[in-house]
Amino acid sequence: MYQQLASLRELAVRENVQIELAHGTFWVQIGAMKTSVDLDDELQADVAKTVELVREKPATVLRLAIRAGLPLVASRFQSPRPEGYFADAYPLPQERQKLENAMSKQTQRPER
Repeated sequence: MYQQLASLRELAVRENVQIELAHGTFWVQIGAMKTSVDLDDELQADVAKTVELVREKPATVLRLAIRAGLPLVASRFQSPRPEGYFADAYPLPQERQKLENAMSKQTQRPER
């Protein structure tokens, strides 16, 4: 059964035909994305130090760095949220609101 399915898949790939497996499901082939990146000497030294620190391969370190840094890069190019954007999502109870208003009027001094 598996050999028949594998040979059918090979034939479909050679003929560039989509085979329907189930209603609304099709074979999708996603190749591994291999990308080369040019690093300057300073960045290459930083990657080497990090590789020694975390004991992972350089490719893994670069993937981790990209995953951690992509949200920061994307946020630089997004417009800022308007003031009070999330205020409706997290309403404060009335008692808490009164307490915060009272505490904001209270003068605070360092303890000695």
